[in-house]
Amino acid sequence: MSQPASRLARRIELERNGGQPRRELSFDADQHYIEAALRGRTARRVRAHLRRLEPVVVMTPRWSNPQTFLEEIALDLAVGEPAVGCRTVSFRPLKGRRAPEAWSFILSVLGQLRSRRGQGGSPVIVADARGFRSAALDSLLRAQDETDHNLALLGHGAEYLPIEVIEDLGEVWATYVQRIPRGRRTTMLLAGSVDASMALDSGHKVELADYGEAEAAAAIIGRVGPSSRVHLETAARFSGGIPAVVEALGRGAQSQGSMPRSRAGLVRTLGPLGEEMRMAVDIVKADSDLAERLQQLLRGEPLIEVPEVDKPLMLAGLLRRVRLPGEDRVMLRAPAIGEVSGS
Repeated sequence: MSQPASRLARRIELERNGGQPRRELSFDADQHYIEAALRGRTARRVRAHLRRLEPVVVMTPRWSNPQTFLEEIALDLAVGEPAVGCRTVSFRPLKGRRAPEAWSFILSVLGQLRSRRGQGGSPVIVADARGFRSAALDSLLRAQDETDHNLALLGHGAEYLPIEVIEDLGEVWATYVQRIPRGRRTTMLLAGSVDASMALDSGHKVELADYGEAEAAAAIIGRVGPSSRVHLETAARFSGGIPAVVEALGRGAQSQGSMPRSRAGLVRTLGPLGEEMRMAVDIVKADSDLAERLQQLLRGEPLIEVPEVDKPLMLAGLLRRVRLPGEDRVMLRAPAIGEVSGS
């Protein structure tokens, strides 16, 4: 823990110095941290694909805060070279909606994509999937012809789209690629807790990683400010790097004026998120096989993956895969999950 601890100490000192590093440093002391940051590494990978205008499918585990991740990606792409203009959109408003409403929503977004001011033209109403595919393809081709800069649509919450609409969008994208085999000016990213690769079958699949321990501690410091290194390390480990948990801990500690010292205090700091996690555990425990598997994982040791019981637990946001010599395994996603479950 010596290297993460030293990085954390530097971050605390940086906050105490008003955000100014020591002038005598002639190199980036945090470079090793940057290279090891799990979520930062994912961001670099996604940015690289989008700068090459390659489509991307991002799997977003529960509580991974994809909107914040994509907004940061969009900002980086806008100011870097080559620049890519991004339109970030959430499909959450389409939860429970039927296909015609989703078609209209997507066509509106595509119309905004090609507008510098983010304003589309008149709403396009279509009666069926064929009409949607024709209108959506027309929007992509117009964006190709009418803009002089690269564009990317970053959509998250793909799980809220009707499955037939994801399939329609996939056909549109495939036709666009056929029409413009080279020199495309537009690309697309779809993020969600379901596999949207059917829409972008040529897209690069990326799993949105949780924060590494040092990343989580740094994010908490960003909200709380200088604090006890021991307490920050404890909170970071407790969070497991789950972005929503990290944010809740930082927000709760900020309102309380300090980071709690006990695990019980950390659970209370989670607020409504802790109750949401507890409900997820209770739902899983209603199935005896899943409950038994969860009990095994609560011991904290990585286990060989058993897909029939582990996949539902992953979808519930309760465990993650870990890379170990020989084969990948699964383990509880965060100690916080064990605490809220009362086990």
